Amino acid sequence: MRLLRIHLLFALVILSIFSVEAKRYNPYGTDWAFGIYGGGTSFFGDLRAESGGLNSTPFSKYFYQDMRTMGGINLEKWFGPYVGIIGNVQYGHIQGTKETSHAWFEAWLFEYNLNISANLSNIILDLDQRRHWMVYTSIGIGMSESRSWKYSTITNKIIGTNGFGKPKKKGGPYIPMTETIGNYALGAKFYIGSNLTLNIEGSIHIINSDKLDATTNDNSSFISGIEGYNLYSIGLQYHFGFNGYHISNRYKHRARYNGGRTGFVHINSRKTGRRNRRIFKRGRRRFKFKRR
Repeated sequence: MRLLRIHLLFALVILSIFSVEAKRYNPYGTDWAFGIYGGGTSFFGDLRAESGGLNSTPFSKYFYQDMRTMGGINLEKWFGPYVGIIGNVQYGHIQGTKETSHAWFEAWLFEYNLNISANLSNIILDLDQRRHWMVYTSIGIGMSESRSWKYSTITNKIIGTNGFGKPKKKGGPYIPMTETIGNYALGAKFYIGSNLTLNIEGSIHIINSDKLDATTNDNSSFISGIEGYNLYSIGLQYHFGFNGYHISNRYKHRARYNGGRTGFVHINSRKTGRRNRRIFKRGRRRFKFKRR
């Protein structure tokens, strides 16, 4: 596990160095973005209310039965109009219930991951520098730390736990379960103002463990040996190096977002209006006829 963390850190450093060098040759080398997000989680594993893909989405009543909250921050870097990277750090809670097993569980989970992103709008619909939105997808790998409590639905008492490993030192804190995690995301961004985008995303996080719900599956198949959760989130991102965004006649068009090379220039309409009125008044005085 420690070796995987070192590899992830090394990859992030290499990509950062590449982004610095890209400024010399790549007109998109300065596109960084920082964001915050939050949403609801849906568990899939042994202690799940109902099986089926749609039951893990907000279109099913089972999603709201065991939905818990999760939030995080991200840092994003685009190397061009098509490909970029994004790193996430998030923390939240997960819950699952299975009435036939008379059990339910809750867990807290901390995750950090690194992903490769692709701008599907520019790839499929061709490059449009003035498009006010974008659809993207990402895939990546990371690490998770979790701790779980399993309860009986009849007595509501704890009947199992996971992630309470023995401390390395006597009297030290318990060691949570640490596992690799793979994730896939599909989302959309909407440019809502200067330097700001509104992000809506759905992601699948697959944990390389069958113990997230403190329940072990006797089936030896590969699918039964993994568990995870879905996260449906909404957030805001601030884009550095962005000189404005077109929303009205207050902005001059020099396409910048969604793959553009130059920035928009924001015009202060009040200041411009006052200047134009002064010019107009001076013109009227200049051509004013005197009475004889």
